[in-house]
Amino acid sequence: MKKYLASIALVAAVTLTPAMTSANENTPAATPSNSAAAQQRIDLNTASLSELQTLPGVGVAKAEAIIAYRNEKGPFVEVAELTQVKGIGEKMLMKIESRVVVAR
Repeated sequence: MKKYLASIALVAAVTLTPAMTSANENTPAATPSNSAAAQQRIDLNTASLSELQTLPGVGVAKAEAIIAYRNEKGPFVEVAELTQVKGIGEKMLMKIESRVVVAR
């Protein structure tokens, strides 16, 4: 009897696994590119250290440099001003410019 039940359980598991897998393949995963949070732009003049770190290529050091620049020079006037921050060049600006904004 135990062998019979074990066989049924095994057959059910093998039969149902592909169906469950194919159903999950059609569901888009919550990735940064399609989540609502990723679509929000970060205001350079009000962003916290942790918010700045959500930007691609921005770790603790660059986030701290952005905040230090903001504290020393005052509010950012335009996004391109980020290139004045130590460690941020044109390549980095190109990666993050679509994710940041300067509110007026």
